[in-house]
Amino acid sequence: MEIRVIFDNYPAGKGWGAGWGFSALVDRDLLFDTGSDPDIFLQNLLRIVEPEEIKQVVISHPHWDHTGGLLSLANKNPDLEVYVGEGFSKKFQEELERKGVKVFRGNGWRKIRENIWIGPELKEPVPEQFLAVENGEAVLILAGCSHPGIENFARLASEKFGKPLWVLGGFHLFSSSLETIRKVAEQLKNAGVVKAYPSHCTGDKAFKIFADYFEVERAGSGKSIKF
Repeated sequence: MEIRVIFDNYPAGKGWGAGWGFSALVDRDLLFDTGSDPDIFLQNLLRIVEPEEIKQVVISHPHWDHTGGLLSLANKNPDLEVYVGEGFSKKFQEELERKGVKVFRGNGWRKIRENIWIGPELKEPVPEQFLAVENGEAVLILAGCSHPGIENFARLASEKFGKPLWVLGGFHLFSSSLETIRKVAEQLKNAGVVKAYPSHCTGDKAFKIFADYFEVERAGSGKSIKF
């Protein structure tokens, strides 16, 4: 399976747009988050697939830098299924539904296709859910901003799957102390994380520290990950 980063704070290659936010494409027809800038998001997406090919969208949390391209995508493809947590804006949900989009609100583990689950929405400090993609050997966690802690997402995935973990996305450590980042890295390693793709709101300090605990690669708009 290929996971392609569609939107990130920096580009992974020539010609890819960047901005504050995150989005990733899973298996060509499942999107996780939609970045902040709708024009950059759609330009990047069109390098891989047509908007009409997208079947499902999972939104990690309702902040602007993860929902920015959603309405523009819905304008081009109203046949979307959008999966949100209980903390998602009901006003935003109604706006999507007026366009014809089917919105599925929920919590707890939700299996949305073979080997792909939405993880439980953790409530504090911001309600946020994550995506878990399983193959025969490992589980890849996709996180938007990890406001409740990427270590907590990893712990939940470890308890459910009992497999080595990869983590991709924003880990919200850009303003954290070195001590805090080391504690998070230790917890991730203890949960079974063997590879990380820090992006968006993670910060360079975390990238350097994580490399002492497990394999690390930079993400960026356009990054292709074979899983």
